[in-house]
Amino acid sequence: MRQCGRTMNTMTLTPGIRDGSFERDETCSLPWGLVDEFSSSMPESYRVLFDPRTIRQHSSIVARRGMQVAHAEIWRVLPDHSAAICVVAEDRPDLLAAVAAALVSNGLDVITALAFSRMDRSLGRDEAVALLWIRRVNTQDTTLLGDAHATSIAAVLTEMLEGRISVDDIAACTVSEGLHSMATVRFDDVDEDGRAVLIVEAPDRRGMLLSIALHVSRQGARVARSLVRTVGQRAYNRFQLVEVNGEPLTLRRREQIRAAVYNALTGRRALGVPG
Repeated sequence: MRQCGRTMNTMTLTPGIRDGSFERDETCSLPWGLVDEFSSSMPESYRVLFDPRTIRQHSSIVARRGMQVAHAEIWRVLPDHSAAICVVAEDRPDLLAAVAAALVSNGLDVITALAFSRMDRSLGRDEAVALLWIRRVNTQDTTLLGDAHATSIAAVLTEMLEGRISVDDIAACTVSEGLHSMATVRFDDVDEDGRAVLIVEAPDRRGMLLSIALHVSRQGARVARSLVRTVGQRAYNRFQLVEVNGEPLTLRRREQIRAAVYNALTGRRALGVPG
């Protein structure tokens, strides 16, 4: 019987059924029993969004992380030369900022991003699973995104999580772009689990996700889940936040975070926020 290793296998792309996309040819997918265990460890919203075949792809990628600090694989390449990538690592407060920084450092931009937290019961550890649809900042480069890009993203992410590269150093080269753009930053009602919901809408620009995630982290909050979408030239972002220790955010804390994100995106002091 063939044994499946936990390291990333060489990607073979096979055509999609109808949409002209290319998907990873999974020759080493998890048995369905383990797929069900993975699915049950994810939030209900994840199971609503993805079909069983796609969940099997994600669970197989997550399993191949093994004991690595971080792991990434591209699971779908789309006709417009964008791609869907799964990034998995230890769940920690600054992880989303680190993932965004790893993408920026590789010349990649985020179209859509979903981030979830789960408990890996087999190893008894908290784990974050980020599903991101990405594209090159350089639109003139039309070669397919593949294994080399995923490997580089995971390598940079690992260096940051181990403290050898600073997220701030990468952010300093990108977050100043596009300041003074019109942005809406507000908190919505809490979600069904009592998490504060931060809504950010602004003209899209390179490094926006990095800027938002970095300033949320600097304020001592944690992104429990996130949804990022880019439609045309505008980005729509939804972040479910808690304190680092899991406690709900107070109204005062929400205003501190809102002001910090607003200032970062616009370069202006938010009205009504003390200096």
